Amino acid sequence: MISSFELEKLPQGYYKQIGTVLQRRDSSGEGQSLLLFLRDMGPMWVSAPASKTKCRFGGAIEPLTWAEFDLYQSPARLYLQGAEVKEDFISLRSSALKLKSALKLYKRLSKTLMVGHESNNILTLLWSSMLLLKENCPVDLVEYRFTWRLLKETGLAPSLNLCVNCGSKLDSGAKWTNDGLICASCYGACKCDLDAKELRSLRFAALLSHDKFIEWSVSQEKSSLYTDELKKLVTFFTDMD
Repeated sequence: MISSFELEKLPQGYYKQIGTVLQRRDSSGEGQSLLLFLRDMGPMWVSAPASKTKCRFGGAIEPLTWAEFDLYQSPARLYLQGAEVKEDFISLRSSALKLKSALKLYKRLSKTLMVGHESNNILTLLWSSMLLLKENCPVDLVEYRFTWRLLKETGLAPSLNLCVNCGSKLDSGAKWTNDGLICASCYGACKCDLDAKELRSLRFAALLSHDKFIEWSVSQEKSSLYTDELKKLVTFFTDMD
């Protein structure tokens, strides 16, 4: 594994890593600049030089595509030399709803991650979320789950079990504050935002294992709950954007 220190001074040479394309910037006559999210390396800007053969790298440099990338670090920059597609998630591109959802996840990571910092747990989270979309899990549940887990990885996730004020268990309901959820004793006579059943659903969506989440999500009725809660979670990224 390549350490963060080594990434700051990536030695000249050849590398091979699995990952995905977070962003692609086209430059007329010069090729593309790609933000690749790579295992053991994190997000890295890579140059894909122009070629007389327009399809030199084919679909491997399309956003949402996962591939094994052949890279070369020169004294000046990191270059893409080849790529072998492992998963193109073509089924997501045939659904406007799924495609829009997947692009939201990629955009959030592009704004959140630090270039050159290994983020394998988050890469695994992205892969898992893409598979959930492919398995036809409801997009609102997948986006909520992804966002809460991303916040957890960055140390910002609000607890779904304990009151942010007094630390007591959130059993009967909870109310949102700027810092997180508070219990009935802390919000007093105010109306709660989430009842016990809704809290349970939010915990399941965020904390169930991948396979159990797929099974559970099928039984969920369409609700605005996850869309509404997603909006609240996104506010926790404010200091990072």
